[in-house]
Amino acid sequence: MRTLLVTVSCIALAATAFGLELGKLSPAFPIHRLNGQPDLQLSQYRGKVVAFALIDTECPHCQHLTGVLNQVAKEYAGKGVQIVACAFNDGAAGRLPEFIKQFQPSFPIGYNQHDPVVAYLSYSALRPLYVPHMVFLDRRGIVRADILGESDFMKDPESNVRKELDELLKPATTQSSAKKSTTASAAPSHP
Repeated sequence: MRTLLVTVSCIALAATAFGLELGKLSPAFPIHRLNGQPDLQLSQYRGKVVAFALIDTECPHCQHLTGVLNQVAKEYAGKGVQIVACAFNDGAAGRLPEFIKQFQPSFPIGYNQHDPVVAYLSYSALRPLYVPHMVFLDRRGIVRADILGESDFMKDPESNVRKELDELLKPATTQSSAKKSTTASAAPSHP
């Protein structure tokens, strides 16, 4: 009986536990590139504020976010901001060329498999992972926000991405504490 109770408790904890550890250094994460280009590493952008989008090339919400991030990348050019995206849907490597051709991102975009993305996010395999999902890193590579795809943040990415970047670009003494958006919207994004 005790073993059953411990097992059930562990499963319940695993089902609810998810998310990057805010205020900690971002884990290493490779973003594979097309045409034999070297992998991108989030750590290569230390010294810049990073907006990292995890997307599905076939998701309309992700496609919209790519357009938003494209505009934001242009607006924040020269301000110490790096936008980067990683597609992780099935067949992302094969679908990425057409996605890039169609949406013409002005920022680096690559791909990886589902399992490494889930591991990077410290996300429970027992919960659906909705996209787009965003992670914001400060100039030192510290995770400052882990934005879930089903959060209210994604209802207005046009202004929310800019607000997050503006906050992270402020001098360190005025930055607010790390935060996590976990509020689910009525209609979640693509799982």
